[in-house]
Amino acid sequence: MQTNFHNNREETEVEAKFICPDGLGLNDFLVAISTMNLKYTKENPCFQRDVYLDTSDYRLLTSDAALRIRQRGENYVGAYKSCVKQLDTIFERKEFEWTLSNEETRLWTEEKKPMIPPIVIEKLHLLGQELRKVLVVETQRYTAIIIGNDGFKAELSLDEVIFRGHKGQKTYREIEVELLSGQFEQLKQFTSSLQNQLKLQPAIDSKYKKGMILVGKYGTKISTQ
Repeated sequence: MQTNFHNNREETEVEAKFICPDGLGLNDFLVAISTMNLKYTKENPCFQRDVYLDTSDYRLLTSDAALRIRQRGENYVGAYKSCVKQLDTIFERKEFEWTLSNEETRLWTEEKKPMIPPIVIEKLHLLGQELRKVLVVETQRYTAIIIGNDGFKAELSLDEVIFRGHKGQKTYREIEVELLSGQFEQLKQFTSSLQNQLKLQPAIDSKYKKGMILVGKYGTKISTQ
């Protein structure tokens, strides 16, 4: 079958991740941020549903990579992420995203067939193995854009997560701070201040790995053909 992948983009993602304690909401983080001579703009909350795919021997999981199809509203977006390096709480990842067309969305929602761009298939090194669904992640996301006077801009998201997998379901709360513009050291300084003020514990694993740790390594086989 011929498919026309569109709205593709490849970039490097730099973000810090922390475990969000129960009882802390987005407003608590904004109060802390207001003491740092920074401005912020709250965005509308959103809900997203991610389905993660892997091979029977968990080739992506063991190579610290992830492949997912995300639904947000009526839109479906695929993403492949691979870790470049990790420094304390800050992750640097290569990310390739593509938007599913109407036909690709139909195949995914009705027949559970993910259409993966050739450039991603080449990166996966499947060696003839098929992909299958191994984890579902449902997230209620609360977001604010953080802006400094020196070119620093970041997206802070509080994620209330439900992991669904072979071993049932687990809830999880996490803070992500993604660098949108500015320097690495600015992100490091900002997140260190946030961590110290709110006594945050680092989240050392990706959401995919964390979910697999909590709810298991089994799923329903999904053909890539």
